Amino acid sequence: MVNQKLITTIENNLDELAKTWFEEASKSEVMTTYHHFKEEQNFERGKAVYSNLLKWLKEGASHEEVEKYFEKVGAIRLDEGFPLSEVHYALYLSKKIFWGFVDWRDAISGSFQSSTTTQIMAVLNDYFDLGNFYITRGYFNELIAKLDEDRKFSREEIRKLLTQSVMDWDSINDDEIIWRHV
Repeated sequence: MVNQKLITTIENNLDELAKTWFEEASKSEVMTTYHHFKEEQNFERGKAVYSNLLKWLKEGASHEEVEKYFEKVGAIRLDEGFPLSEVHYALYLSKKIFWGFVDWRDAISGSFQSSTTTQIMAVLNDYFDLGNFYITRGYFNELIAKLDEDRKFSREEIRKLLTQSVMDWDSINDDEIIWRHV
């Protein structure tokens, strides 16, 4: 079972976690697409990750719930025009801020020092790591669905979405590309 002190800490500091994430995201040179959205939207994006973490912990840390939440996030971010690398970085930033927050609180109070610390860390890492996996799956499933609709994207748009210019598309034989669900 996850430490109740941890749940209480997240509950009592949800806005502070979101505010810290928002401030870091606003300054990030990696998260440039986020800079095109309203501040309130981005604050809510940061808060949503921590709110969902809290809900997930309270409800028993089900992998199915993580899957549903993060696949939806991946699909929405694709529709909003985010490169996948930025979405991954946003979740990385959430995890980094979360652990820094918990570590700082623990240094002051000693609240989380116990024999179950490793178990708690494993459960929390599952949330963020599975989040990245399901964001990727949701993102690519949505991309594939859009490609199947009626060839909406040009070759250049697909290249931008998938590679952000890291691949030399001119050297790829078109017959070698097979689209399938992740």
